[in-house]
Amino acid sequence: MREYLTEALILDKTAANETDFIVDLYAKELGRIKAKVTSGQKITSKLSPHLEPLTFSLVRLTEKNGFTVADALTQNRLTYLRRSAVIFAKGLKLLSAIRQLIFPEEIDPKFWFWLKKSLTKGDIFFNQFLKILGYDPKLAECHKCRSKFVKYFLAEDQIFLCWNCGFKIPQNTLLLDL
Repeated sequence: MREYLTEALILDKTAANETDFIVDLYAKELGRIKAKVTSGQKITSKLSPHLEPLTFSLVRLTEKNGFTVADALTQNRLTYLRRSAVIFAKGLKLLSAIRQLIFPEEIDPKFWFWLKKSLTKGDIFFNQFLKILGYDPKLAECHKCRSKFVKYFLAEDQIFLCWNCGFKIPQNTLLLDL
């Protein structure tokens, strides 16, 4: 059994059963991982408040047949993001894009430092995010009409779209504004 102590951004948490949940996080030393939180949904859980999405936490993980959260302590709740509904929505959209575009256990120190800096300041620019991942909007063209003036990035298909073509995409699809 191995143990890790790392800083992590909480991306999502989902129920596993009546008492446990699975937390999806991007850790500084481990990349994107999923970890089980035993008894995390109980009303007396000490871990649950420290594992909310859009929170930087210091997390102690154990690894034996998968990761398990042993301890967590909130480092930064990103209160600046939570003050504005528009910026908060943009932050949640970024977390969703990370879950779709980053492979599990892919470690990228440059991405980690950009993520920490931009979320702490509240400056979330999707074009910088995409450039770090290798999707440079300056070199892109619309996938459908070949226009050089791209406005959106469709995360599930990993394609760029212009304003006219992006307008035709359904509302419930993750579309990043550039």
